[in-house]
Amino acid sequence: MALKKQEFYEGAALHLLARTGNVRGVRYDPPLFCLNDRLLLHLKYSTKGRSPWGFTFLPEEQVLLRDKARTMPLVIGLICGSDGVAAVPYDAFNAIVEVGRSAAHIACYRSHGEHYAVTGPAGRLSRKIPPSNWPRILEF
Repeated sequence: MALKKQEFYEGAALHLLARTGNVRGVRYDPPLFCLNDRLLLHLKYSTKGRSPWGFTFLPEEQVLLRDKARTMPLVIGLICGSDGVAAVPYDAFNAIVEVGRSAAHIACYRSHGEHYAVTGPAGRLSRKIPPSNWPRILEF
């Protein structure tokens, strides 16, 4: 069975988490991963080599994320090519994407040595996201 590009990117992001030693269990309930039975994870990837990276969230996907975030903490991992992963908690995502009837486009920007800036149709996150937040998402 051939591996899909999405599996490579998701696998790399999960590998970074597994290396911390904090992952005790992973369950896959498409399209979400559940880590340690206490955190939901939604991974999106962009194959672009450099900033800015773009991500699209379809209306059904937005509704699913909203509904799942009501049951358990949810983090959206924006995989920015081979640069790294921006960890966006659902509350932050909700601040820049209003769940609606149309697709929402998010952009993630990062200059060399800087943190990720994330923008969506409803605005920009008030704080930039350090790349080092990704391996620590299970510590919060």
